[in-house]
Amino acid sequence: MITLIIGGIKSGKTNFALRSALVLNKRNYYYIATAKAIDEEMIEKIKKHKEERGEKWITIEEPLDLTCAFREISENSSVVVDCMTTWLTNLIVEERNIEFETEIFLSLLSKFRKINQIHIFIVTNEVGMGVIPETFLGRKFLNIAGIFNQRLMEISDEAYFMIAGRELRIK
Repeated sequence: MITLIIGGIKSGKTNFALRSALVLNKRNYYYIATAKAIDEEMIEKIKKHKEERGEKWITIEEPLDLTCAFREISENSSVVVDCMTTWLTNLIVEERNIEFETEIFLSLLSKFRKINQIHIFIVTNEVGMGVIPETFLGRKFLNIAGIFNQRLMEISDEAYFMIAGRELRIK
């Protein structure tokens, strides 16, 4: 099963995903982190988030190859993938073939969706509610993320939009 959790920055997406995953009483809990520890602030933020999640969560740090990260997932598990827009940013910065990478990931999700003992929570930022960036790269990112989010919504079994720490079920 796939649950998409979408919303603005600091809207409570990750917290909701983690709480929802724990309620399922699975044997294993995986947190796939796409963020890179690129500076001291990010290093501290990542460390703090690991401590907040606690020992119950197996953290897999994978900023680019999500297929590799999913190879570590075992049966009877809850998986939180956080966050798709960070992952897309990493792909753009590394000049990866985004269309190819996103197709592979969507295909992977479709396969995992059929495994009934695994529940995947996908966290992503809604990018279509702000101003249009004035730079080409900013507009390119909005287009890529907006289309990818639509594709994620299509394959998700359920979806929630987060607003100020409250979830609104949309699918």
